[in-house]
Amino acid sequence: MEDNRAKKMYDYHVWANQKVFQHLKQLPERIYKEQINSVFSSISEVMVHLYATDVTWLETMKESGYQDTVNEVNRRKLEASDASMEELEALYHLLSEEYYRFFAEQQDVERIIITEHPRFGRTEFVLADLIHHVVNHGTYHRGNISAMLHQQGERGIPTDYVYFLFK
Repeated sequence: MEDNRAKKMYDYHVWANQKVFQHLKQLPERIYKEQINSVFSSISEVMVHLYATDVTWLETMKESGYQDTVNEVNRRKLEASDASMEELEALYHLLSEEYYRFFAEQQDVERIIITEHPRFGRTEFVLADLIHHVVNHGTYHRGNISAMLHQQGERGIPTDYVYFLFK
């Protein structure tokens, strides 16, 4: 995949996730797993959800079958659920490397990805649209994390796209 907007958006997603991990590591250790009454029960739960969802969409982009995708997501989510913050950060890094290897193999980000889902049926996606979805989903949940940090008396970290552009 030539350097393009979809890949640049994914670069932003990786950068923003790294910023969140860097910020979380500077806060009191309890903040990461503390149970709170919010959108998710803990920040660690959000981070595992985001990781598992990124796995889901990479498998979808690879056009893995539905059951193969479910099996892979479940396997990796179980691994991530038991991970420390540092271990989860390493899993995020490895997953981003998988994404970049996949991107390197792609000739056309406008190509159609075909997937079948038991509930939604057969669907066609443009690869670039799925990449943008991954980024959008991540942005949404990084916002959840910021709100959850405020609930715990901590500050969030700005990860807006414009900050990535300024770096």
